[in-house]
Amino acid sequence: MFHLGSVQATNVLLQLILIPLVLKRVGLESNGYVLIALSLSGFISILLNYASNQTGPIDVKLSIVDIVATEKSLSPLFGIRFMFFVLYLGVAIGSYLLHFSFSVFLLGISTLVFSEVINPYIYFLGLEQLKYYNLANLFSRVISFFLIFHFILDASFAPFVNSLVGISQLLGFGLLWIYLFKTKRITRGVFSFRGTAYAFRKNFPLTVSNLAVHLQQSIYLYGLGFMGNPTVLGAYAIADKIIWGARMLLIAFSNSIYPVAIEIHHRSYEEWIGFRRQVNKFLFFLLLGLGIHIFLFAPLIAFWLSNSSDEKLVIPFIRWISIVPLIIGLNVLNVMEILMDKTFSVQLRLSISIFLASIVLTMICLILLPLDFSFIYLLLIESICLVFYEKNRRHIS
Repeated sequence: MFHLGSVQATNVLLQLILIPLVLKRVGLESNGYVLIALSLSGFISILLNYASNQTGPIDVKLSIVDIVATEKSLSPLFGIRFMFFVLYLGVAIGSYLLHFSFSVFLLGISTLVFSEVINPYIYFLGLEQLKYYNLANLFSRVISFFLIFHFILDASFAPFVNSLVGISQLLGFGLLWIYLFKTKRITRGVFSFRGTAYAFRKNFPLTVSNLAVHLQQSIYLYGLGFMGNPTVLGAYAIADKIIWGARMLLIAFSNSIYPVAIEIHHRSYEEWIGFRRQVNKFLFFLLLGLGIHIFLFAPLIAFWLSNSSDEKLVIPFIRWISIVPLIIGLNVLNVMEILMDKTFSVQLRLSISIFLASIVLTMICLILLPLDFSFIYLLLIESICLVFYEKNRRHIS
């Protein structure tokens, strides 16, 4: 579990280091479109991954006994990935041929999306060898930093930022596949329509839930992009990226305590309630301190993450979202409890409800709020998430 957390922590750190580099080269406005494209890449990756990262590792456990059975169960998942990639590529090429303004950014994420097709994460998680995955991930991020540093010269190169990140990930995943084929006797699977249809049905609820969560976090970013104010979009994207970093670090923390939490939850509900109180108290004071520091040092953070001409706009965004990591942190154990109770239908219902709420909130904010106050959406949507999960937990209790 430590390595699972370290993968996410490494991702967060290097992604945050990339922000000022890209901003200095392409500017705040183009960076907003780069981050929209990156968010779209995340949406497409969730779709083509089709929850295989959540269900696939269980099948990998069988590889010690029956490699053929494992490949039969995983081949449909990789087949689904490839089919969705072909669908994305058709849409991207079609939009480019029709001269849609954003199409060059949509094509620019093709290497990033394809890297998810060949992502061997499910093997390394199932084999409990995430240290190798972590090293490859670190290698990829370092390579992407140097590629962007050398090849992204000004705003005209902005559509290629995500392409270079994707190329570096392809290199890292390629090395991991070489390792798997040489040491773990991975065999070539056979595509099966019956197996693929079964995988579609089996993973559908988890996939819908994952997509709803992603859209809940990104739908306002897309809406802001359509409003046509690239400067505000860039400032919002920076604030959104800071929250993303906090979210990933909280996921890393959640993964580190997950084995202990499972044991306590299984042993005694009363003991679990006490454990919840202790962890929530720890998170409250830790994230409150983090929020205070973000608020106080917002000018310094804005100086690091943006150009001097944009700092006046970026600083209020950073200050207003300083409390959001605390709100997210107070929801960590609510989500964990649903997973341990295996109430996936509840998770799906909550995800869809929050997604619908995010659509309504997006429309209200875009229509009624001045664009310079877009940061209010980030504060409100995370508060709504906390209210929904708390209400569900108390109803079950």
